[in-house]
Amino acid sequence: PVMTRVKKGEYTAAEEMLKPVKGPVAHIMRVSIACVLNRTMSMKSRESEISRVGSGEIAKLESHMRGLEMTATTAPLLGLLGTVMGMVTAFSQLAAAGSRVDPSMLADGIWEALVTTAAGLLVAIPAVAAYYIIDGLIEKVRARMRDVTVQILALEDEFVRNEKEQEKRDIIERENKVRELQDAQAKAMEQMRSTPQTSSTLRLLSPSYR
Repeated sequence: PVMTRVKKGEYTAAEEMLKPVKGPVAHIMRVSIACVLNRTMSMKSRESEISRVGSGEIAKLESHMRGLEMTATTAPLLGLLGTVMGMVTAFSQLAAAGSRVDPSMLADGIWEALVTTAAGLLVAIPAVAAYYIIDGLIEKVRARMRDVTVQILALEDEFVRNEKEQEKRDIIERENKVRELQDAQAKAMEQMRSTPQTSSTLRLLSPSYR
C-alpha cells in the first residue's frame, strides 16, 4: 500500500502510513521519503544518508548473530578440548598402572573424551544451522531495503519530471486563456465598432467630436 502511494507521487500520505510501522524496511522507507521531500538535498547526499541509515539497521540485525557465531565456533573447540583431556586422563592412568594394565582404565578416559566431543557437536550443529537460516533472513531484509530505496529514488526522478511537465502545461494553459481573452476582447471591440449606435456613441465620446 505504501509503494502504491509513492508511485502516485503521494509522498506525504505514504510517510503518514509508515509512522506506526516498525522494522528496518519501514525505517529505510521513511528516511528515503524524507530525503525525497527535502528538495534542497542533492542526489548524492540522499544516497549517502540512505546508505548510512541502512548500514545502521543491518548492523543492528547482525549484532544478534554474534552469540550464535561464537557458540558455533567455540563448541567444537570445547569438545576437542574435552577429548584431549579425556585421552590425557586415560594414558596417565595407564602409565601409573605400569605392568598391571586394566582395560577399564582406558575406558573411563575414552568415555569422557567421546562424551565431550558429542556434547560439543550437539551444541555446534544447531548453532551453525540457526546462524545460516537467520543470515539468509537478514540478506532478504537487506535486498528488500535496497529494492524499496531504489524504487523510491527512481520514482522521485519521474515525479520531478511530471511536476516540470505539469508546470509547463499550466503555463501553456494560462497563455492560451490569456490569448483567448484577448481575442474575445478584440472581437467585442470590433462588434461594438460595427454596430451603428455604438459607432455614434464612440464619435460622441471622441475628442475630435468635442
